[in-house]
Amino acid sequence: MINTTKTKEFNIILINLDGLRRDKLHLCPTLKALSQRSFYFSQMNSVSPYTLASLHTVISGLYPSANGVNAYYSMFNFKKHTITTIPQLLKELEYYTCCDINIETLMPQQGYDEYSIYDEQTVDISKRHSDLIKKLSKKKFFLFLQNNETHNNLVRTIIKKYKGKDSDDEYFNSVEKNDSVYNSHLPATDSYIAKILDTLNDSKIIDNTILIIFSDHGTSIGEKKGEKFYGVYVYDYTLNIFSIIHIPEQTPKEINKQCRIIDLFPTIAEIVGAKKEQFDDKQGESLFSLIDNPDAKDREVFVETGGLYGPWPSPKKHNVFCIKINQKKLIYNDTPETWEFYDLKNDPSELHNLYSKKSEEIEFFKGRLMQYFKENNIKTKLSYKN
Repeated sequence: MINTTKTKEFNIILINLDGLRRDKLHLCPTLKALSQRSFYFSQMNSVSPYTLASLHTVISGLYPSANGVNAYYSMFNFKKHTITTIPQLLKELEYYTCCDINIETLMPQQGYDEYSIYDEQTVDISKRHSDLIKKLSKKKFFLFLQNNETHNNLVRTIIKKYKGKDSDDEYFNSVEKNDSVYNSHLPATDSYIAKILDTLNDSKIIDNTILIIFSDHGTSIGEKKGEKFYGVYVYDYTLNIFSIIHIPEQTPKEINKQCRIIDLFPTIAEIVGAKKEQFDDKQGESLFSLIDNPDAKDREVFVETGGLYGPWPSPKKHNVFCIKINQKKLIYNDTPETWEFYDLKNDPSELHNLYSKKSEEIEFFKGRLMQYFKENNIKTKLSYKN
């Protein structure tokens, strides 16, 4: 168990490494080394595989359809008058709250003492965030940082390479090349983490600062035709993410139980010793129960998305959903009203759709999926048939 009497006096830095795939961690030596001396959640899942919805989930502790940001064009629908955010909670507990992100609409401003936007085209993000930490080092602070170098460099490279092409076939037939391009952008992100760690050490706050690093979603390298980047489908290459929670003086441990990005809010609430009634409405569970309980089970994963492009573009309403239980996954695509079912243990690349209307197991999965629809007030074509 963590000692909340001590941890509630620590600074908290929450860093989003935008679009960093879980299976690339071994190519980031600084990040990998940090994971080995921290709590490393190696089986974390995104609950919405694109940044806008994912970060609103993190900051609110609620699924996208529950917090209002259930589409790319729903950034202004966040239910700010009824939802407590992480910075609001920590501000009540006397933290100085600050963030630095690349787009103003990426997360709600409520609860922040400082809400800063950087120009990703011109900024030296490592220096900027290092200077920000130095400036805050004399306070007890909460700081949210977004690093989108891997994400943006990949997107720019692919758009430039395939601009003007009549067909995307070349891209989807070049997975190995796309993978190599993705890997070439990883050193910049790893160097950024090294700079953050050096700054914490140089500022003499490394022993009283909790560092939480997470990926908001993975990124396609062309595995499934129709998805160049993320947000279109709910296959594991965009759902498989990770989180590293480094707490001074804690024994490191890898936690290989399935968990969700929505679990970060109640985890932070536990770290700072918040009262249960201050975050009782959140839909995730603290990750510390997975650390402390050797008999802990995998958590159910529910995911929702709606793409800007792809075969069923849906920028105004999520229309692709899935649920993962016991290394199996049921997918429902609302626009064409199709189902998919995968055995992830034996088919991790999700190549063989095992869906059958006659399966009792699949009926159970459908029931769980419908329960999430009900809890989050999600209306699909199924809603009008039942």
